[in-house]
Amino acid sequence: MSKQVIWTKFILETFIREGCLNEFEAEIMRTRIDGMTVLQQSLRMNCSKSTVEKTIAKLKVRYDEVQKRCPELPVRRSSAQELYMDTH
Repeated sequence: MSKQVIWTKFILETFIREGCLNEFEAEIMRTRIDGMTVLQQSLRMNCSKSTVEKTIAKLKVRYDEVQKRCPELPVRRSSAQELYMDTH
């Protein structure tokens, strides 16, 4: 998800506020945007790797829902082709 949206502080805080993220979810977002791997996040937050992966999957769905009603949030890139075009 961190590569699918250009995350600025404004976009992150808007998503946290509009998506009603709890502290755990907000920390997942912040550490993911900072470049931590799933393993690093699980060690930092003292939870399993699968818990982090499930939370990330839920956050992607929640972002898509919030983005539809919040014009400040950009559309999340979803295809491999879109991601490829950004790097080449």
